[in-house]
Amino acid sequence: MRDDDWRGLDEEAIERLLIERWLYRGMVLGVVLVAAVVTTYLGIRGVTSLVDRLTVAALVALGLAAGGVAFAMRQHDLRIYRELRRRRSGPR
Repeated sequence: MRDDDWRGLDEEAIERLLIERWLYRGMVLGVVLVAAVVTTYLGIRGVTSLVDRLTVAALVALGLAAGGVAFAMRQHDLRIYRELRRRRSGPR
């Protein structure tokens, strides 16, 4: 959903959107966790071949990319929270 698409939604729809985004962000953080666990396992086992090194490099890149996506999603969620809070506070 683009930045301005959610602005036309009512409060209940925004809350549903936030819950959906929490689930997506949870899955992305799960990818980071799995990449970290597999990378740690390979490091403990010993990185001896070129294939092991490429696997570790790919897992680290995947973990960093997923972390960046999760961070960007969180920043977008904060904008949505602020808008929802503004709407609930009512006119001043």
